[in-house]
Parts: sequence; structure tokens; C-alpha cells
Amino acid sequence: MDRVKTGILGCGVISSTYIKNIQELYQPLEIVACADVDTGKAEARAREFGIETWSDPDHLLENKDVSMIINLTPPKFHYELNRRILMAGKNLFCEKPFAFTWEQARELTVLAEERGVRIGGAPDTFLGPGLQRTRLLLERGAIGRPLYLNAAMMSCGVETWHPAPAQFYQEGAGPLYDMGPYYITAVVALFGPVAEIRAMAATGFEKRKIYSQPLAGEELTVETPTYYTALLKLSGGLIVNLTISFDIWKATLPMFEIYGTEGTLSAPDPNMSSGMPEVTRKETVLADRTAAAEPLNRSFPDEEELRRLYPETAEYIRGAGALDLAMAINENRPARAGMDLVCHVLEAINGIMEAAKSGGGYYMKTTCGRPEPLKERDSAGEVRQNRK
Repeated sequence: MDRVKTGILGCGVISSTYIKNIQELYQPLEIVACADVDTGKAEARAREFGIETWSDPDHLLENKDVSMIINLTPPKFHYELNRRILMAGKNLFCEKPFAFTWEQARELTVLAEERGVRIGGAPDTFLGPGLQRTRLLLERGAIGRPLYLNAAMMSCGVETWHPAPAQFYQEGAGPLYDMGPYYITAVVALFGPVAEIRAMAATGFEKRKIYSQPLAGEELTVETPTYYTALLKLSGGLIVNLTISFDIWKATLPMFEIYGTEGTLSAPDPNMSSGMPEVTRKETVLADRTAAAEPLNRSFPDEEELRRLYPETAEYIRGAGALDLAMAINENRPARAGMDLVCHVLEAINGIMEAAKSGGGYYMKTTCGRPEPLKERDSAGEVRQNRK
């Protein structure tokens, strides 16, 4: 396929990861331009990575050489900028959240269809070998029939490392919008859509001290809940216990653990791309109780086979979804990180917020299919075969 000429909109912290990964791993994409409202940032990124053209957002949208834009701006600008990108006739991949509400995301999906362009959105970490290995183990019956899942993203907040942390605590932001998509997307990719939600929320601190430079020592005001705990019942019956928080100094809860009729699977962190899932079979547990011991069932892949089927990549990779979108356009197939998945996950986030506020249940209006798994031996999509 011809290389897809791509523009980066938003040259903040995450842009360097996207640009580096695309230039080193994703040959079908060619970054030809970058833009930011702060053109000094755009120029700095262009010089850092040898990008030919840098500009403000308006000039990027008018650039006839650019056929796809990756929107990496702060979340509060996503909806309006995504609309402008589509109106300019560009294909679009957007960092999460795609918009503040699933209705906005659905509206933009319709607009994309009217404009004859394709869109998709992050997170795309479920395309990495960590969760692809997890999916294969589940489908090979490593823990029997999955029953329950526990997911916990509990940290002390972005003010310990991000240079501009206040944006993460503004209304319409917070840990649920920032980190929730990784975990909910992983759930849906592995097990299918959410049907029903119960939730509670809290705000641990009204003010937070900033520890990262250049604002170390200053305080920021918190405008959004920073602790969410939710129960999700999936259409297939599996029950998920999800906790997302920026209020926890240290936690030892499993980040993503699945419990089945024949054992337990500890999956890699959905915020990362790589990692090796660990399976504990019931036979191992029963072996400690001699009278109940059973022969170990090893009909599922071991670690060596998993590494061969889905080779290792770097732990923290971004951009695989943009690559898959470009290839989906070329191959005339649905994108794996497509809008049915994006809208459904965004509704689940909105549903958690609504259930926490009302004290009642939320019943999902959207649904989606599970994204197609990657072909075995094609680690992280087309990452491995497109290395330089």
C-alpha cells in the first residue's frame, strides 16, 4: 500500500511517543506535518523528529498533502477539533476520550460517513501482544469459562510526573476519562459489550500539591471525582469489578485479573502494550490439598509458544490503532479500534458517571462486536513486519 501521509495535531507530551513509534515501527504511515496552537511546540517537535512541515491547526487542516490526522490535543478540545477535521475531509484517529459523551461521538460518526472519511480512536493497547496473548489463552480454555473480572487502576495522580497536570482535574476530565478507557476497552475487546452498570464516586482531595516541574510546589483545584468504583455486567453475563482512582499512594490489588471455572488469569496492565499473562490452574491449587489433587491440564499455550505467536514489543507503544485504521481503509474492512467500540466504551464511562450521581443503575443503549483478533505471529498488528 502507498504510505498514508499523516499529520499530528497537538504537540504535547504524548506526541513524542506517537511520532517515535510511527517513525520506527509503522512504515505504512508517514508523518509529513505537525501542528499546535503553540507553534513553538510544533516547531520543536518538527525539528526533533525531522518533520518537514509545522504550523498552527488551521494550516494543517488546509494541507492537501495530509490525508489522515491524529488528534493528540487536550480532551476538552477533541469534539470541536474532530468535527473540523472531518469537515476538512481528513481521515481521523483521536486520542481518548474521542468526545465527552457517546452522543457526540455518534454524531461525529454520522458526519464521517457523510464526508466519506474513516475514523477511529484510542485506546489501542488491546492490539499489543499482552492482551492478544490473553485473548488466545482465554479462547484456548486456559481458565475454563470466565466468570468474573477484577480491574484496578489506582495511582497517586499525574501531578507527580506531568508538566501540566491541572487539565486532568478539570470538569470533564479525571481518572475515569483518562484511564478508564484502557480498562473498559480491554474488557469489551476480550468479552464483549457492557449491558448494565452500578457505581459510586468520591473526591479524595479538593486541592492537590504539584510535585512535577515546572510547577512544583503549586496547588491545583480538583473539579471532578477522583475515585470511581463500578460493577459492570456484560451482555454475556460476566461481572466486572472496576476501580479507577488518582487518590491512592500505593495499592497491591491486581490490575486486571480474570476468574474462571478452571483457574485464574492475571493479565498485563491494559495501559501497556506488552507483558505476559499468568495462568494458575485449579489443579495447582488442588495439589496443595493432596486428597483432592488432579492431573494438570496443559492444553493451552505455554509462555514460549505465546512469545512465538505474539512476539514481544516495547512495553509502552502508541499508534497501532492509527496504523490499523490506515490499513483498514486500504483493505476495505472495519478498523479494530473503530467507532462502534469507541462509542460503546464512551457510553460505559458516561454510564458510570450517571450511575454514581443518581445512585441507581444505568442500562446501556449502545452495543458493539469484539474487534477481530490479530493474526498469530503478527505481533501488535503489523508492528513486527513493518520494523525498519
